[in-house]
Amino acid sequence: MPKVKLTKTKIDSLKFSSTGREVYWDTDTKGLGLAVGMKTKTFILQMDVKDSSKKSGYRTVKKTLGRFGDDITLEQARDMIRGHIDKETGEAVLGERIKIKLGDVSSVGDDVTLQALVTSYFKETKRRDGKDRKADSAAYYKNLIERHYAGWLDMTLKEVNDLTPDVIMEKFQQLATGGPLTARNGVVMLSAVLNYGMAKYPGTLKSNPMAILTSRHVNVMPKIEPRHDSLIFDAEKRRNDYQAFYQGLQSEPEVRRDLFLFTLFTGMRKQESATLQWLHVDLEHKELHVKDTKNRADLHIPLNRQAMAILHRRKEHSADGVAWVFPALITRKPDVEGHTNMMASHLRKITGLKITIHGLRRTFITVGRKLKRYEDTDRLTNHVDSSMAGKHYDETDIEDLRETCQMIGNEIERRMLAETAKVIQIGSAKAA
Repeated sequence: MPKVKLTKTKIDSLKFSSTGREVYWDTDTKGLGLAVGMKTKTFILQMDVKDSSKKSGYRTVKKTLGRFGDDITLEQARDMIRGHIDKETGEAVLGERIKIKLGDVSSVGDDVTLQALVTSYFKETKRRDGKDRKADSAAYYKNLIERHYAGWLDMTLKEVNDLTPDVIMEKFQQLATGGPLTARNGVVMLSAVLNYGMAKYPGTLKSNPMAILTSRHVNVMPKIEPRHDSLIFDAEKRRNDYQAFYQGLQSEPEVRRDLFLFTLFTGMRKQESATLQWLHVDLEHKELHVKDTKNRADLHIPLNRQAMAILHRRKEHSADGVAWVFPALITRKPDVEGHTNMMASHLRKITGLKITIHGLRRTFITVGRKLKRYEDTDRLTNHVDSSMAGKHYDETDIEDLRETCQMIGNEIERRMLAETAKVIQIGSAKAA
């Protein structure tokens, strides 16, 4: 990380980062840094303090001082670190470095509540890759913590710090009765928030009480096992989930049936296909382009014949002014988002299969990989290639993916039509 002499002119000249964030350390004020992200420039303090519990004898403490321009100036940031005389009262104000060294808990979070820390975490922190969290993901995890630990939210960090292992484990066991994996997700997210609190308020939150649940001596949290659900085609065992899937959809309203099929024929994520809008679709060039997906990378893919048939059918039935490709069946209710949705429990009920919505995406990927089209299948499903070649040398474009996309669509359709072609008719798919 570069060291520079921070001045207002220098800070103004620093360009925002395109990915992640860059920290510039001031050569004049020890520990003062400027974190330059994609949209903000934030002053931070970083210093090492003695800690006998660490092997090195020290631990690194980080503290956010404020955003440049919006919250504080460069001189104010320096005053916060060094200490200064309050112009109104004439009293001396201790600097943050001294406060941390003295362990002045009242100055570093004694009165901060867990609710405030949770809010601060989702407002101030980013993902590991330095990108902002998607708003719906952040809202989901914030709600998960607030729902599971509602009775703890008014506790101060000092009180949280004093939570004993038996209280933590008892709380987890209570939550686990409603779903062990959901309870585990709540623990993981709250633990992340508390780790952030330890860095921001080291004088108050000196340890993470949730750590007891991940101790190798305490085996209470279930491991996350990868799911393997997908549609299975096995001629020898006379098993064809593709037919059962398609036949089960016949009882569904056409718009929802098309949404299920479109998800399968494109391998898109549940939210991406359900919230697809016409502005994302280029019918003339047979492709779609969705910006800012779950992994923050654009999804730009070609469309096979089967997916195009579905889109043409939906376009014929699309009312003027409706943005959604798969509009909601009922739009008069105030809580309806405007697009239709898919539920795994409903899909299992109508098909009799043990399948999730993500299982349809997994089916698309599995078919592609069985066709030995590994790299193309990854690109079609927006799996980012983080290798050196993938990041810096791969110039594969959308046209290079069309053959694989159509091969996968044809194989899925073939399995749906196998042996019972006279019963199952996907005529609209052949018309595209």
